[in-house]
Amino acid sequence: MKNLLIISCLLLVAAGASCDLRSGIAKQEMEKFSGTPTPSISPTPTPEPISPADIITVDTSLEGPPVNVDGFEQKKTVACAKYNRVMINGDDNTVTVKGACSQIMINGDNNQVVVDAAMSYTLNGSGNTVKYMKFANGKYPVVTQNKPGNVVEKASIATPPKK
Repeated sequence: MKNLLIISCLLLVAAGASCDLRSGIAKQEMEKFSGTPTPSISPTPTPEPISPADIITVDTSLEGPPVNVDGFEQKKTVACAKYNRVMINGDDNTVTVKGACSQIMINGDNNQVVVDAAMSYTLNGSGNTVKYMKFANGKYPVVTQNKPGNVVEKASIATPPKK
């Protein structure tokens, strides 16, 4: 009987300790201050309008064969005649791409690439610099960087890449 009384008392103490004694209003006030603050939403910057002189019209229905540049410390000029996809595989390459391409993909580090125009750039390395001259079909290119430390920017004038 004594054991039953002790167990009953312990259950009552446990039940009392687990109850929230605050009123609903106090609980709501505490929840206001205990959550993570919501960051303010900054407006999305509007891109600069593209000058008609910087637009290359491309027939996107064409699909030429992929163009590959493989190796290290290569200096090459390649052409996108039929909306090709260009893959640059290696490090320390200097590549000039003529024409409008569907995609430029760089798999390596420290490559210097000058492109007439492309719809997208994918960089799977770091330290790469891509300069493009024009916009394909008047659209800003889609840039995907899978590692930090790359630069993709519009070139102001057509200059050969520097090593």
